[in-house]
Amino acid sequence: MAQTKDTATYIYDTLREKILSLEIKPGAELAETMICQEFSASRTPARTALQRLQDAGLVDIIPYQYTRASLISLSKAKQMIFLRSVMEARILEDFIKQADEFLLEDLEHMIRKQDILLRGTFAAEDFYRLDTEFHALFFLKTGNDYIWSLIQDSVNYTRFRMLDIVEKGDYATIVEEHHKLFEMIKESRTAEIPALLESHLHGGLERVVEKGGKEIEAFLID
Repeated sequence: MAQTKDTATYIYDTLREKILSLEIKPGAELAETMICQEFSASRTPARTALQRLQDAGLVDIIPYQYTRASLISLSKAKQMIFLRSVMEARILEDFIKQADEFLLEDLEHMIRKQDILLRGTFAAEDFYRLDTEFHALFFLKTGNDYIWSLIQDSVNYTRFRMLDIVEKGDYATIVEEHHKLFEMIKESRTAEIPALLESHLHGGLERVVEKGGKEIEAFLID
């Protein structure tokens, strides 16, 4: 039994990562037989893993019809973007109050890494990681790690961000806005931050929804 549980957990963790990173696209089939073959597993752990993925909102299971990676809820992604833009602007006010030279150096170093990444060949996941690291600093340094974890646990928003980064790849614009945000933080221009942050976080909606095209539309559901 313990081995079955371990196998189910391994299958779940692997498929979860692939779905969140969009290696498995929204709407892609996840047939039980295919999973058994891929992981050299029996049906029991495969079914257990798929059920857990369904509970997490990452898989849709319609008995005797299909099992597939769930589509991204645009409504839930939009709501999380709105929530995050309001919360992060407020959190940045507290961040600025405690941003000494060491903290500013940490932040600037993160942006320099993004600049360096853009000068070479890289995977979209690498950029996603650096972008996440940059914004996470605001939450973690102000004691709002729980709020940040809630944002990261939003599977619709996480995949929407990946969709923006993987499919649209407007990396230069994102990094440019990071530079602008850093200057506002460094110069304590608190009043200017909400507008930039709203534009920065809502930029993905324009890139994905308004300019995404039919292929990307197929990954979304209202």
